[in-house]
Amino acid sequence: MPERTTPHLSVKLRHHFSNLALDVRFNLTQPWTVLFGPSGVGKTSILRAIAGLLHADESHITLSGEVLEDTSRKVFLPAHRRNLGFVTQTPVLFPHGDVLGNIAFALEQKISSRKEIADRAHHALKLFHADALAAKFPAALSGGERQRVALARAFAQNPSLLLLDEPFSGLDYTLRQSLMDDLQMALQQTRTPVLSVTHDLSEVFSLDAEVLVLEDGKLKAQGRAGEVLAEQHAQLLHLLNAARQNPA
Repeated sequence: MPERTTPHLSVKLRHHFSNLALDVRFNLTQPWTVLFGPSGVGKTSILRAIAGLLHADESHITLSGEVLEDTSRKVFLPAHRRNLGFVTQTPVLFPHGDVLGNIAFALEQKISSRKEIADRAHHALKLFHADALAAKFPAALSGGERQRVALARAFAQNPSLLLLDEPFSGLDYTLRQSLMDDLQMALQQTRTPVLSVTHDLSEVFSLDAEVLVLEDGKLKAQGRAGEVLAEQHAQLLHLLNAARQNPA
């Protein structure tokens, strides 16, 4: 996916929690951007605000030029009207519907043609090698299968932006890499930009993404991983080398 100079997402947020003052401002122009930082610095809250699931004290958010919210003008587009895909660590699937039905339900809010709904759902499942799961119910799915279905459901809606809140953090390395490979292949086809959350340094460097470094609710740095996380990367390499030289 080629890089662009005009932002597909522009965010200004201020919000006070009991234990955190969130105050960030950033623009996204790259195909993949990562919100990086330890737990409790506001990463998930930023995604929730962008998705319309958190009413910030002060905000101005635009997506591809469309104003999603602007507290100064009392503009707030509800979550279901924002053309976003949002995949979390524990995706919510309707237990009484099969996989195909779960994806179709998400599409019914936007599309009236039953054929188009079915075509989109099947295509999205194929993108994530999940077409064999179409008739299964959520209770019969493994953790990795649930994430494949959640990603397929998000992609089926042709979102303008995909939000990922550590959806692979509970999976083993092999399964995580398999899902990441499928996701990156799907992104090449759809050209959908991504904003993801992680505290895993190795994941950031494997993505070669733009990085937003968060610290105590503030944006500390923005840039390529090799530039803004060079110190953390050097520390990680030092620890790994020490572990190899002194195995337990």
